[in-house]
Amino acid sequence: MSRKTVSRIAGATVVAVALFGGLASLGAGRAPLPSEAPMEVVTTGPTALEELANQKEMHQWLLDQLPAGTSEQRFTTRLSESEALDLRRAMEEKTDPLKVGIVKGVQQNVTFARLQAKGLPKDPIAVDGGMLRATDDGGFVWATTLRSEGAVGIRVHFDSLDLPGDADLYVMNSTGQAFGPYLRQGPNQTGEFWSHTVAGDSAIVVLKHHGPDGAEDLVRSSFRIADLGHLGPGFRGGPTPSTESFCSFNASCVENASCYNVAAANPAKSAVALMQWIAGAFIYTCTGGLINDTVSTSQIPYFLTANHCLSSNSNAANLETYFQFSISCGSTSCPGQTNPGGIQRLGATVKATGSAGDFTLLQLNQAAPGGSVFLGWNNTAIANTNGADLYRISHPAWAPQSYSKHTVDTSAPTCTGWPRGQRIYSRDNVGATEGGSSGSPVVNSSSQIVGQLSGACGFNPGDPCDDVNNATVDGAFAYYFTSVQPFLDPGTGGCTLLPAGASCTSNSQCCSNNCKGPRNRKTCR
Repeated sequence: MSRKTVSRIAGATVVAVALFGGLASLGAGRAPLPSEAPMEVVTTGPTALEELANQKEMHQWLLDQLPAGTSEQRFTTRLSESEALDLRRAMEEKTDPLKVGIVKGVQQNVTFARLQAKGLPKDPIAVDGGMLRATDDGGFVWATTLRSEGAVGIRVHFDSLDLPGDADLYVMNSTGQAFGPYLRQGPNQTGEFWSHTVAGDSAIVVLKHHGPDGAEDLVRSSFRIADLGHLGPGFRGGPTPSTESFCSFNASCVENASCYNVAAANPAKSAVALMQWIAGAFIYTCTGGLINDTVSTSQIPYFLTANHCLSSNSNAANLETYFQFSISCGSTSCPGQTNPGGIQRLGATVKATGSAGDFTLLQLNQAAPGGSVFLGWNNTAIANTNGADLYRISHPAWAPQSYSKHTVDTSAPTCTGWPRGQRIYSRDNVGATEGGSSGSPVVNSSSQIVGQLSGACGFNPGDPCDDVNNATVDGAFAYYFTSVQPFLDPGTGGCTLLPAGASCTSNSQCCSNNCKGPRNRKTCR
């Protein structure tokens, strides 16, 4: 017998059909030998506190470099009425993944060709929308202020970046944040990249040249400020949450992770990060977490999230992750939804991804902060272990870390496309998840990853607090393990069949046992 129900993927609602009475798992994949990995602590690099101190020192150094008049030399943009409406609607609709900002075009070229015959000015002059001055070492500093009215955070999109070896590019604000240096052709070595995010409605772009060849290198320095990523103030659709809510923009059942000292969940507090990236016209958010491999001689920053959040290298390249973003227990002064705290990291590459099991394994381009935790994992199937306890740290609606506890429920109705075995169905016991929580790792009682959040399946997905009519659904690590095994457990050799994304003609050719697509263009999923 079949009944109609709906599934909520981090806030989105789609029609689905739940089949009661033991729906068989679809595409169950190869059954690998039981395997597991322990957690591991990041032992190198500065800690979060040391990073904040270093950033404060760099910020002060940059302030001392700024040419006079930089704050007055300002490029200001504002969202049109239609853009502001589009952003508000997108945030209120809780689409999946959650939208938190919009891209605004700038197209400001910065070149110094007209100064070729004039040399470096000792006193600040206005050039290409900024202020330029010579420095005592024979170098120069150019800076400009970018403002997007109404923004609570800004990212800067650069392209055509071409800098000499002695020139560095930075992005900062006036309140203590500073990022860079971005060298030569940027972190992607393509001349195109998105900067880190700075809080507030204004960002200061600084080009600093270290002498003595400033006059010669000035005309060899150029770039374009192509766009601004405008992070908007948070809006919440639906019923107003109660005053006891974790944050004003969270549902009343969401719980502050700092108020819970749970042995199974505590390591995840040092592993889980809020995610923010840009795709097309919008800025999106999800959650993910560091995951360990079985190689003890290195620490590769592998990071697990959901396929429906992020699956392409073009988007992963501008991914920004925020580690250790939390607030103290009892605090109701939550940072704005689009002004997260924590330690920021920029960029990633996709190592493996698949819609079956809803997983993406990334490798971050930068090392995690010292003291972070790579969570262990266990590939023993748990989807049919009724009553098994699961634990989660996530970032619902871009809030600080929240805590939730779940129990596997093998009697929960399943939604079409999300068969049990490929997914883990559970009921919330403590706390809840919301849009933005998608991709958050779920761990067992030994703090080992067994899956990551896809969303919810039930008859009332608009209410994240309804744990009677809704089940929480995670992609099952055991299901897609063979796809990530070459990275997380390389000593075993991994699956000898075709990986996700490879061309195929039948299920039996794929590690996932799942070959789909148009005729003559099927790929392993």
